[in-house]
Amino acid sequence: MRYPARASLLVLTANWANAHSWVEQLANIASNGSYVGSFGYPRAFSDKTVGSSFNQEANLWLLPRDAGFINERDLLCHPSQRVPNQAGTFSRLQTSPDSVIAVRYAENGHVTLPGGGTDLVGKPEKGGTVFVFGTEEPRSDETLQNVLHWTRDGTGGDQGGRLLTAQNFDDDRCYQLRADVTALGEERRLRTPNPKPGQPGSDHELLCETDVRLPDDITVGQTYTLYWVWQWPTAPQQEPGPVNGKDEYYTSCIDVDVVADLTLDQNGALLKDQDPMTRAVPNFESRTALTVDPLALSSQAGFGQPTTTSGQSSSVSPTAAALHRRQSTA
Repeated sequence: MRYPARASLLVLTANWANAHSWVEQLANIASNGSYVGSFGYPRAFSDKTVGSSFNQEANLWLLPRDAGFINERDLLCHPSQRVPNQAGTFSRLQTSPDSVIAVRYAENGHVTLPGGGTDLVGKPEKGGTVFVFGTEEPRSDETLQNVLHWTRDGTGGDQGGRLLTAQNFDDDRCYQLRADVTALGEERRLRTPNPKPGQPGSDHELLCETDVRLPDDITVGQTYTLYWVWQWPTAPQQEPGPVNGKDEYYTSCIDVDVVADLTLDQNGALLKDQDPMTRAVPNFESRTALTVDPLALSSQAGFGQPTTTSGQSSSVSPTAAALHRRQSTA
């Protein structure tokens, strides 16, 4: 395939420098760390384009929609992703039980810009946490708050699925090519060059990834649904605030086809600006996170929306209170 020139890449990067992130591609990872087989894509995926014609809202799903904190009514998936459907040639990933897959996304400055972005305060280290949940029983009306209660052993919440992994958003490798070069981005570019094939010395942005081992008991011949949930809250701040912090989640909803034997050839769709990297991060089998409990925010000091009950003020939001009433996590 043809790879855009660096100038075009910088134009593309500039368009997304202040954007947020969503899943763009999935890949199977071989035991030696190589990506193998055809890539897969989220439900209803819309590829980026150079210029202004692409609408990031086609993929971006931010929760809460119009409040400071999530509640039990916040639907987990983007409206276009609430039922299984693939867009055009962007097909589902084919994978197998107990396989490790890379779920890939752009860092969009949330890793390499100081503080996670321009004029941001109170954001977590390492770009926050990505949680990936899995289920064989997806629902079109699934809510974020319900899924956050799922645990690794499948006993949490309504027991509709499992927490598969918790990893830092920052995989310690990814970077953008930016016109305003950052020290961390440049250090990573030099440490892990990502040249376009057949063009020695060229540069290409390097996507981040969440590395997920699928359960060994999922059913061959059926689809398995993954919920990629990026938790990127703002900690409580002095005035002008937010004095009680703020929830901020981004999600992508994904189906994969579970097969007995993988086809190792690459014959599926590629992104218009395909990342040429062919290998997962070196520690793809041992990734972890600074925050491993999806419900940890509910016990963070000062985090939560003040409410008034019987004339008394409370520092715990309705959401946080609901999260405390849960089964123990694994």
